[in-house]
Amino acid sequence: MDNVLNYVIDGETYLGFITTITLLMFILIMRSFDSRLRNKFTAVAVAMMIALMAGAMDIRYQYLGDCSGIRYLFKIVKYICEGYMELTVVQIVGHDYQKSRLKILWTPFILISIVILCAPFNPAIFYFGPNGEFIRGPVGYVVFVQAGIYMLMALAVVVKKWANGYQRDALIILFLLAVVSTGVLLEEALIYENCTLTSSSIGILFVYVYMYAERYNVDSVSMCYKRRCFYSDAAKYSKIDMAVISMDLNDLKYINDNFGHKAGDIALLTFAQVCRGVKPNKFILYRTGGDEFMMLGIKASKDEAESLISSIRQKLLETPYSCSFGLYMYKPGDDFDEIVVQADKAMYDDKNLYKQSRTKRSHARSEKYDEKVESFSNDINFLG
Repeated sequence: MDNVLNYVIDGETYLGFITTITLLMFILIMRSFDSRLRNKFTAVAVAMMIALMAGAMDIRYQYLGDCSGIRYLFKIVKYICEGYMELTVVQIVGHDYQKSRLKILWTPFILISIVILCAPFNPAIFYFGPNGEFIRGPVGYVVFVQAGIYMLMALAVVVKKWANGYQRDALIILFLLAVVSTGVLLEEALIYENCTLTSSSIGILFVYVYMYAERYNVDSVSMCYKRRCFYSDAAKYSKIDMAVISMDLNDLKYINDNFGHKAGDIALLTFAQVCRGVKPNKFILYRTGGDEFMMLGIKASKDEAESLISSIRQKLLETPYSCSFGLYMYKPGDDFDEIVVQADKAMYDDKNLYKQSRTKRSHARSEKYDEKVESFSNDINFLG
């Protein structure tokens, strides 16, 4: 009996349970997390618990040499829960993209779940040998096809996040994929039972803690790093030449007062998306105040910074918005606070030129401008 119990709660399964319970405790305690993401992480944790229990019971019945229908039940439940976890994790890492695009993620899960449900009637999917050993048929490899599809989708998110300047996020997702892939290889090589689920639980817990911590570093409207990150990064790169760009979104107060704060939020997000869409990775974007943004160009030249400013201005012409810019170059040994003051001064000089260029009935208050802002606020396909 002791040997049987060892196969019910093996070391890998026990570690998976403990890690998943820890994740659930974090979810319950950390109540300030985004509710939609909390629900996704909760769904993953519940599916993980069910899969771990099903996997543990499958191991027990395999040890007993059982080939009955109950084995099929446990195996099917485990596979479907694993597929659901893969689906939900991709939804989590891609949560800041359009919901309509995420709905298509359900297709592989539904189709392959139907295939797995047919296993008791089709040995080409999987079956159990006379001694209770698990034998995968050729069709049974669809579970790896499903995992491959979701991994490719997650890698697409990695590429997009890296291109948009979220290298830390991209590296965390890569870490999760590496951990889960290692678990799959170890389990398929029969080195550790339930290793896929245990590896997944560790990776998902790490992603949850990282995303929760990042909420304190990232502005919820523009998705830019906050002011404290600006000064933290400045100190981190203080021994390197940097371009310091001060930016102030024009007419944000007018937009908020006349079209509501939702339109103002769209203006902020649009500007941030424009910057992320054209900036090289060496430039880091921050929102330091209401309509104030900063960028640090690590090892960037003045020409590169000026070229970036020109690209942002050009891209903003596709929107109703405009921005004032100030640039100052930092060299190791300079007083960084004074560099920021000089960049702000250059930005205010640019803003004064912007104000002087407007007629008495400024373009920001013209009917044409109002119509453009209202139309853009109601149709934000520009954001992709």
